[in-house]
Amino acid sequence: MKKFTAFALAAVMVAAAGCRAKHPSSIRIDPDFNPGEVGSILVLPVISTIREGDDPRRESERIPDRILREQTSQRYDYRFFSPEQFRTAVASAGLAEEYEQFRIDWGRNQTADMEFLQRVKADLDVDLMLIPVVYLWHKDEADYREAAAVSATQVGMTLSLVDPVTGKTMWEATDQNAQEAVRTEGDRVQSVSGGLDRRVSGTTTTGRDMYAAPPFEDVAILVIKVLVDAIPERSRATLR
Repeated sequence: MKKFTAFALAAVMVAAAGCRAKHPSSIRIDPDFNPGEVGSILVLPVISTIREGDDPRRESERIPDRILREQTSQRYDYRFFSPEQFRTAVASAGLAEEYEQFRIDWGRNQTADMEFLQRVKADLDVDLMLIPVVYLWHKDEADYREAAAVSATQVGMTLSLVDPVTGKTMWEATDQNAQEAVRTEGDRVQSVSGGLDRRVSGTTTTGRDMYAAPPFEDVAILVIKVLVDAIPERSRATLR
């Protein structure tokens, strides 16, 4: 009986492992991509396809932009040029309008104006451009008065390494992840005045509601770290 129980438990664990989401969820590599021939990568500002009505403060651009800089700074096999250097190159070349159109075109169908890419490359001599896109940025806030409800935060992104000379995508990875809050326990309303709930139980010592959807930053870090780690490494023999 013990042997059967142990076998059943092992089978359940294997099955559970097989059901886990894969991260990144997808990776595409062009057959001609050779990391050993790449020395420098220009990181572009994050492009968000989230509607402004759903994200008026554009957190889906600002938060991933900062995290992406932090994560790429930990990769020493490539020389990463920052989004600030990209913006400076765009300004000095007088490409502000072209850049806005580029953001629209890439966000919609991943197409880019070749002349725009080449003019940026002329100012910054880089081998590839890293184009980040946020396509999922959502919080699902459950009704705190409902027992066993749970709030969740979701983030989804795509990173593309593009050859600025040909406009060809040499490598691309996509990932999305989610985090759930603590499941509600019911009876969270502590007082009602004028038909409105005034206080809600479940507040932590820092003042944060433990039942609220987790911060976007917590989920964005998971997604971006996985994507940056997935960029193929250059061998030590080719580092220059």
